[in-house]
Amino acid sequence: MDKIFISNQIKLEILRICGQPTHKAYNLPGNLTLDLFSYDQNEEYCRLLEQKLQEIASQYETGKIILPGDVSKHHTVSDCIKMVFA
Repeated sequence: MDKIFISNQIKLEILRICGQPTHKAYNLPGNLTLDLFSYDQNEEYCRLLEQKLQEIASQYETGKIILPGDVSKHHTVSDCIKMVFA
């Protein structure tokens, strides 16, 4: 399991879900909160991200479970990555 690859995949999904350009997603800073990506305007984005994070955790067998309500607009990119690994 390559943590850098998985982290970049999570960053890509964060951008993809809210319709932002995904070019060079790997450069996305970890300290940015999700509300900067329109997650505060659409609660459905948080639910979609939870599903994607759970899919990634299952695919790479990290043993983590992401439940509905675990992601909010106040989480950072790094928080989302930690949900899959920590």
